[in-house]
Amino acid sequence: MKKARIISLVMAVMMIVATSAACSPQAKDTTSESSTPTPGQISETSEGEKLKPITFTMFVAGPGEAPPKDNKIIKKIQEITGVTIEFEFLVGDMDQKVGIMIASGEYPDLIGAGQARGRFLNARAFVALDDYLPNYPNLWKHYEPYLNRLRSISPDNKIYILDIWGREYWLNDGQDHFYYGDYNGPAFWIQKDVLAWDGYSNPTKLDDFFDLLERYYKEHPTIDGQPTLPFEVHSQDWRSFCLKNAPQHLIGGRNEGDVVVNPETLEVEIYQNKWYAKEYYKKLNEAFKKGLIHPETFTRNYDEYLKVISQGRVLAMFDQQWNFQDGENVLIAEKKYERTYVPIGVSLDGTPMPYNRYKSDGIIGGNGMGISIKCKDVERALQFMDTLLDEEVHRLMYWGIEGEDYYVDANGRYRRTQEQRDKFADPQWRLANSGAVLGDQFPKLEGRYSNGNACSAGNQPEEKLEGLSDYDREFYSHYGFYSKSDFLPMGKDPGYPEVWSIFSTMEEDNPVKAIFDQITDLQNRHLPNVIMAEDFEAAWEEYVKKYEQIDYHFLEKEIEREIRERKVIY
Repeated sequence: MKKARIISLVMAVMMIVATSAACSPQAKDTTSESSTPTPGQISETSEGEKLKPITFTMFVAGPGEAPPKDNKIIKKIQEITGVTIEFEFLVGDMDQKVGIMIASGEYPDLIGAGQARGRFLNARAFVALDDYLPNYPNLWKHYEPYLNRLRSISPDNKIYILDIWGREYWLNDGQDHFYYGDYNGPAFWIQKDVLAWDGYSNPTKLDDFFDLLERYYKEHPTIDGQPTLPFEVHSQDWRSFCLKNAPQHLIGGRNEGDVVVNPETLEVEIYQNKWYAKEYYKKLNEAFKKGLIHPETFTRNYDEYLKVISQGRVLAMFDQQWNFQDGENVLIAEKKYERTYVPIGVSLDGTPMPYNRYKSDGIIGGNGMGISIKCKDVERALQFMDTLLDEEVHRLMYWGIEGEDYYVDANGRYRRTQEQRDKFADPQWRLANSGAVLGDQFPKLEGRYSNGNACSAGNQPEEKLEGLSDYDREFYSHYGFYSKSDFLPMGKDPGYPEVWSIFSTMEEDNPVKAIFDQITDLQNRHLPNVIMAEDFEAAWEEYVKKYEQIDYHFLEKEIEREIRERKVIY
């Protein structure tokens, strides 16, 4: 039965190839009848005009590394646009860095706002873009269906932040689902070798999940000569969602952040003081006492967290894959596929939960970058972004140079040789030779190009199949799965933005913001102590008592009101 499902997937890929050879449909997006931007539709060098070189500075409120100046893709895009981007990625404490920037009023030209989106927005650091966007065809086509969502995050109902994720283009030819991106959201992520050792199990009950970790740890106290770390709980700064957010999913909630929302009634509930949260932290307390959680997990900074993951000795954690991906990329580059991770839809009663595996409903608003009020040339910056959405330029960023980084087969399909795949799997080679770092910080195409190929190599069905390592092919075959995403069931989008996006763009003087900050501080300071407590019940009681001193009911009512307002525009 399982092998039959794999065969059906291979046949599906063959069907895609056959269909691609027969026709070349026009792309349709999910929200309008507009076609995707076509190659050459707009170019900064149209009319043969040579644009004057210009350099934009850009601060990204997250870790990263700028590509070297001799990166061949970056150089080509500079030739096309005349634009050079000087990146500054976050180093050190985000709050301190952003605070200094806001206090001084000295902003770079462009800001990748990340988790600091609300602070920049409230400081009026961005230029309103409403009047500009209609002048840029690719940008307008990209955002026009979602203008209300972009405006919904600002008090004056103007567009300040351009989402860089979530805008998908589909052909509606019955094959789009083969191009969906792999899941990289919240889940209990577990090493493949742990599941393989257990006879390719899939423990979806919280008790069973930790029982498996305990049994594997007993048999594997060290990995590659270093102590095994059965379960990590990253708890630093804004990434403390690894500590806090699991309980919402254990009862079937989506990734809202700090609340659970009833999708039928839209009633909102703070959950970190509820019975199901207690069940979770009690389990972590038991795991700590059994040595499954090392006390240093609560003091490891982000770099140290990535380091222990890259060493292949962390068996499992609750996290979002994009947050630990840099560590996992090291394992992939070293071909330690058995130490890479798959998501498990763990719940309290064993019912498999989707966590955040939903078909995207498009741009949510507030999840992107902005042009600062100090930008030296707003129109030129927008023109640059408009060009990045041209399919030819976009293909440079996400596929590379034809003949060097990929080839086009007889059916018009974009493909890579194994040598090319191996190069792109190497983080250092990718940084030095691809345009992904540039593309990741700006508005981008997701889904499929107008010729039917995927907008990025990782989502091309043939590449997914042929790019699998022998280990992964064997591993997934035991489950009858196509990829790691298949470990989670598909959920139904409830039709309103994830609540974290509301919290993160809230005005500083909003009383809900103060309550939210109180709750966050309480959780970050006390939950590690609850997990490590000798007397769990006493520690939990003390924690809940402090929680009840906060007026979180006001927060619940206000968030419910915000959800009802935003649901109208969805």
